[in-house]
Amino acid sequence: MHKIVKILLTVMVSFLLLIQCTPTSDPVKADIMYFLLIDRFVDGDPKNNWGTNPRSYQPYDGSNPEALKAYQGGDLLGVTNSLDSLKTLGISMIWISPFIDNSNTDYVGWWPYHGYHPIDFYKVDEHFGTLEDLKNLVDEAHLRDMKIIFDMPFNQTAADHPWIDDESKKNWFHADEQGKPFAITDWQNQDQIERGELHGLPDLAQENVDVSNYLFEVSKYWIEETGCDGFRLDAVKHAPISFWKNYTKQIRELAGKDFLLFGEVFWGEAWRIEPYDNIGFDYLFDIPGYYAIRNTFNKGAGLGDFSRFYEINSAKLPNTSFATLIDNHDVARFNVDLEDKAWEKQLLALGWLMTAPGLPVIYSGTEIGMKGYSVDEVSSESQDYLNRLPYPQSFSNEQILRRKEFIKLTNLRSNHGALSHGEFRELYKDWSIYAYIRTQGEENILTCLNNASTQEFISIPIPQGMAVSQTHKIYGEGVIRHEEAELLLRLPPNAMSVWAFEGEISSDLPTWVGFTDRLSSDYQVKELYYIDRDESVNQLQVAGDFSNWTAGDYSTSRIGDSLLIEVPLKPGRYHYKLILNGDTWIADPHAAESTTDPYGGTNSIMVVSSP
Repeated sequence: MHKIVKILLTVMVSFLLLIQCTPTSDPVKADIMYFLLIDRFVDGDPKNNWGTNPRSYQPYDGSNPEALKAYQGGDLLGVTNSLDSLKTLGISMIWISPFIDNSNTDYVGWWPYHGYHPIDFYKVDEHFGTLEDLKNLVDEAHLRDMKIIFDMPFNQTAADHPWIDDESKKNWFHADEQGKPFAITDWQNQDQIERGELHGLPDLAQENVDVSNYLFEVSKYWIEETGCDGFRLDAVKHAPISFWKNYTKQIRELAGKDFLLFGEVFWGEAWRIEPYDNIGFDYLFDIPGYYAIRNTFNKGAGLGDFSRFYEINSAKLPNTSFATLIDNHDVARFNVDLEDKAWEKQLLALGWLMTAPGLPVIYSGTEIGMKGYSVDEVSSESQDYLNRLPYPQSFSNEQILRRKEFIKLTNLRSNHGALSHGEFRELYKDWSIYAYIRTQGEENILTCLNNASTQEFISIPIPQGMAVSQTHKIYGEGVIRHEEAELLLRLPPNAMSVWAFEGEISSDLPTWVGFTDRLSSDYQVKELYYIDRDESVNQLQVAGDFSNWTAGDYSTSRIGDSLLIEVPLKPGRYHYKLILNGDTWIADPHAAESTTDPYGGTNSIMVVSSP
């Protein structure tokens, strides 16, 4: 009898353990990456602040912007000491800026605190610590189930690198027939982009087998020495695709399929990324998506254009997984140019990142709404003034509250596998409202973004192939009511609302739905015109940052020799161009303001005032 009881108890305990060990949700981890500039983050060891040159370190106190040209004291120990805090944020992966030894001199007045002026690829820069500090960072991260991604600058070297004067390394750099470096004068010319100097730094010739072998051996050293989890590869478009195909193949053979490779192809236009769609990177950074997000949630572009951007992208880049972002160290912080409701709009943009496909990448300080600055507010010298201020040593009460709100977003993504790995389908879109569903197994999530500055009431028809029984709010303050064949919603301004719902989703349900031409009450309709006296223009269109620089389908008409176009816009300041006959882009001859565009032409500026 006792033996039978003992067997039954053993079976029961085993069954209970089995229940406890069986995953209740998707076992695939919902990674969220955090990017930090080592020097601008946390100072763990003040003894290394000066490096080997006392002039290299000038602490910034808020009143001396020139100090931002120098090191600020952040180091690897500071990152290690912050791991628990970052894990509390919901971060599982940390991308650190280059730690490789930099030049010990300034370059045109700037010290290489950012790490992109390598002078010794096999050493850790003395400002950031030691090899042991780096290895300890990786080990401590792994103890917390966190990954460390190294930033590897393989496009250029420091201006005073010893190779420059080494005759045996003469062909390691790009040069013309006179031995002089190439300057990039045409940013549409891929050959110039690959052979020209970026920011005037010596440009490595990766097509040279000695250079490519060297860069692979450097990579192998850091992987084997530290056990890091992946590389972010800098300036990918500045090296030949043939190099990257071979490099990614070699790294995969060396480090295995779990070693992550992130490619930075810095183009704002999605079509330019197509050649990099399937060459061995696990992720490409979604720089075009950054501009779409900024134009939409910062500048007020319509959500129809936002949706169209992603629909086109998914068709053009079917093999690409994206690391998504709302800002980083190379672009303006999201909140630049925002005044009213800046944090609410930033939180909405972050909400999109946390509920949409892709791997979210959070730039250090974004989680607390660190302010960015327009260049003209401080200096016109460098974008450093925009968004590379040192991380605060302590948080204000407002920043503490923002941090808590950010953690709610990361918890939302981490707790619902459908948001990170589920199928994506649109449900509804108009000028200000975007509703979509993510599904994985039996989990169904409905997300509604309201990009209007006003509370909105909408009715969403439930399509054939979708059944909804019960809804459970899991984020936000929106209200939903299910009535027969429609969902009735009340959505707060500049906010995201998310519901889990019980029901069924047919696999035949389309990914993209038609646009509903409904304007929220914060829109105004502005009329632009073009004088066409010789009647040579059959079609007038307009594109700008309010349409992600695509030709919008707006209402047009002709009165005599005047072509008119009506554009719905929210209050704000917009850059735009007119498009004649579908292919001729011009500045608006009647615009009150204009500015130079990135390609040396002219953009018109339109200001829409609040009513």
